[in-house]
Amino acid sequence: MSDLRMNSVFGAVVASVLGIMGVGVLADTLVHTNYPDTPGYLPEVVLEAASGGAAAPAGPPDFGRLFADQVQLDELIARGARVEAQCTACHNFDAGGPNGIGPNLHDVFGRAVASHAGFEYSEPMQAHGGAWDYLALNEFLASPSRAVPGTKMAFAGLRNDQDRVAMIAYLRSISPNNVALPAPLPEAAPAAAEGEAAPTEVDAAAAPAGG
Repeated sequence: MSDLRMNSVFGAVVASVLGIMGVGVLADTLVHTNYPDTPGYLPEVVLEAASGGAAAPAGPPDFGRLFADQVQLDELIARGARVEAQCTACHNFDAGGPNGIGPNLHDVFGRAVASHAGFEYSEPMQAHGGAWDYLALNEFLASPSRAVPGTKMAFAGLRNDQDRVAMIAYLRSISPNNVALPAPLPEAAPAAAEGEAAPTEVDAAAAPAGG
């Protein structure tokens, strides 16, 4: 190969390398990879109640009222059967079915925590105690790692309240354990009309008898 041809090949290689380096420098100039510690485009959202004040934390579902209506309960069970699809990778729901990554859940409703035969529970779960009733299942299914810190269950939880209640209705429907339905929660007292002060004990005492 002649010296001229060698010089041409060498020059082409050098030109290619310099071209690639130039593209990289140009890209770094145009695209900045530094991100601020606090994004400026995420607004803080505060949920407000109908009265205009900050919304109060939601309490537990009213299982006594939700499950007392058989038509509504049947709809919840059907929805829970669909939600179950999120759990079948780790759990079996058939009577007498095998354990998977997690224990068989056929009779989990009303069952003592960490008591299914043949499954090796984590130490935090064994120490948790109690039984899987309405409120215990609601708390655990919302966030297993928060309800039982250290649990082996890696599932993030059912954050949708309706899905979670439906899943509990489904688990209850496939369980032979009889757990009494809790009494319905007391209904909240109607709020006083805006600008109308609620009567105080002093006002009641000052009112004429039989007035």
